[in-house]
Amino acid sequence: MTASLVDLTVRDSIALVRLDRADRLNALSDELLRDFENALDRVDASDCRGIVVTGTGRAFCAGADLGQLLDRLDSGQEQILAFVRRAGVLFSRLEVSPLPVIAAVNGTAVAGGFELVLAADLVVAAEGALLGDGHVRYGVLPGGGGAVRIERKLPANVARRLLLTGELEPAERFREWGLIEEVVPAERLLDSALALARRIASGSARGLSELKRVANAARDLPTAEALALEFDAFAGYVGSPDLRAGLSAFRDRSRFSGR
Repeated sequence: MTASLVDLTVRDSIALVRLDRADRLNALSDELLRDFENALDRVDASDCRGIVVTGTGRAFCAGADLGQLLDRLDSGQEQILAFVRRAGVLFSRLEVSPLPVIAAVNGTAVAGGFELVLAADLVVAAEGALLGDGHVRYGVLPGGGGAVRIERKLPANVARRLLLTGELEPAERFREWGLIEEVVPAERLLDSALALARRIASGSARGLSELKRVANAARDLPTAEALALEFDAFAGYVGSPDLRAGLSAFRDRSRFSGR
């Protein structure tokens, strides 16, 4: 039985999902995608309250395994389309997960690896980590959401330049542009990401899930429809015990901690 290419551990109710294909810079392969999906299945079946995704070795994720893609192209277009579609579905699964998702970028994140970063709710990075779309440098187009999400998460001119040049930039620049929350020394990366996840997870689980759902859906709606969606979410939340607990905690001036 082959070892999993994705390691899952749980720390203080936070799932730490670590890509573990360091010899290939954590490049995405069929096997890694399968193991990533299996890890998320286990998280969904648990009582975890947040997800931190990181890489092993000197890269976060170098994107798709280009050698494997070339082999697939030689075998026919449908195989390469199925692989890219599978990766895109995985990224979307993280984006719409009811749990907060934090990318802890330990090293280079390019192409599919950068698409994975863009699918996270928040990003913490190690000093000097390089990030960027990079597809165009190899004559490849994004297929996992990179060209869509990048323009929603970065200033338009920055996003377009990164797409068209394929250039990589250090994490410090991405913090200036608002994509990255924190840039920390490599030895503090996981502690910082896990601490952020725990702070977020101390709130109401249902409230966090609803916040993500509304924010994701409202992004593509006209303002009036988005406001109606938000109000409907609030109306559905009014009868929940989480709201009563939160209001009582506010009255008592104590920190709310919902489960």
